[in-house]
Amino acid sequence: MEEGDIRNKIKEAIANVSDIELEDIPDDASFKDDLGLDSLVLLEISVDIELQFGLEVSEEALGQLHTLQDAVELVQQALVNQD
Repeated sequence: MEEGDIRNKIKEAIANVSDIELEDIPDDASFKDDLGLDSLVLLEISVDIELQFGLEVSEEALGQLHTLQDAVELVQQALVNQD
């Protein structure tokens, strides 16, 4: 799966669990600083990511997610490890 596709799916997950419109989520967004997301919303996003990509996000990995790019890289790495 291409990086852009992963990024768009994660943006959709963010939009689904927050009041943020999809077009208002910049590619370089920080979850806390730019989007104002708290740990509960991040947990909801991780569940959505798990369902969309068929992955399991560990608590340790979740703690390392600070930006949209972090989430994209996490999914990319997990998909590579699945193959």
